[in-house]
Amino acid sequence: MNDSKPVRLAVVGVGLIGSKHANLVNAQKNCSLVGICDLNPGQKEIAEELQVPFYSNLENMLECEQPEGVIIATPNGSHAHLAEVCAKHLVPILIEKPIADSIEGAEKISKLEGMQVLVGHHRRHNPLIQKTRDIVQSGVLGQLVAISMMWTLLKPADYFQVDWRCKLPDGGPTLINLIHELDILRFVCGEIRQVYAQSASSIRNLEVEDSLAITLSFNSGAVGSVLASDTTSSPWSYEMNTGENPYYSHIGENCYHFLGTLGSFSFPRMELWRYPNQREKGWQHPLEKSIQKVVREDPLKKQLEHFCQVIRDKETPLIDSQDGKRSLAVALAVLDSIKKGEPILLS
Repeated sequence: MNDSKPVRLAVVGVGLIGSKHANLVNAQKNCSLVGICDLNPGQKEIAEELQVPFYSNLENMLECEQPEGVIIATPNGSHAHLAEVCAKHLVPILIEKPIADSIEGAEKISKLEGMQVLVGHHRRHNPLIQKTRDIVQSGVLGQLVAISMMWTLLKPADYFQVDWRCKLPDGGPTLINLIHELDILRFVCGEIRQVYAQSASSIRNLEVEDSLAITLSFNSGAVGSVLASDTTSSPWSYEMNTGENPYYSHIGENCYHFLGTLGSFSFPRMELWRYPNQREKGWQHPLEKSIQKVVREDPLKKQLEHFCQVIRDKETPLIDSQDGKRSLAVALAVLDSIKKGEPILLS
């Protein structure tokens, strides 16, 4: 393998996120887009715009274009099959979150031999998230007591013109959106022991949930909550508050709070709150705020750079198939808890 040449990449599925991947690959110097595959013939326009071959069959694209890596950005239920096709050709994959639509599908992917799998939980590549993890795990907050997250925004009506987003099991914010929050919780705070969730769908009256309240407990002894809704006129969500995605209006609010015995931290304004004198603590004493400086970078771009390094055997996947399966298990436990009306203990 010639490391001086751009890494040859192909994209399977060029919907909302897949087309973003294709354009990002095409814009980088360290990699090149060599093909696009999609079952929808209307997506050929994207391939024509980017001046790359278009295929409706993954096997054909792999044989003809011989990419060094493939980005899979199709609906969750197709991930396992497409991963198996790539494994037959020993082509490394970056597979969009969640890794699959079921634990069985995730296990099929994790058992594939002879290939690297990177799961596309791109927020782990965000320097803001990585700095937050460093702060929480450094002990500067003391023992982690509790975590509060809000993911509350308004999805426009045309978002639901895509039929699968209105139906179980793949549709709804749990597997599309909140799996990001649940993965961040695992990445920053450690493994989740139990979830208890309630949902509502009374606003849009779709088959899928539109609002959720999730209570979590962690192996560390900390507790947490995630309040989520995609049908509220609200400014508190990762997308809006980080400014990571230019598609969203940017509002400089906090959406995550990490609470410890020695201090607390709010994200993404990166505010660290502590008593200036640790011998004088309690509600009668003033807290002091400091801002943690972080150089911001595009996490999707950093993820792509990492994937290229994984393909060239210079790095190991930041989140591999086993890790991705654990985040999927938490999200599925949320849906199971909603269905059963009881807490779900994770193994």
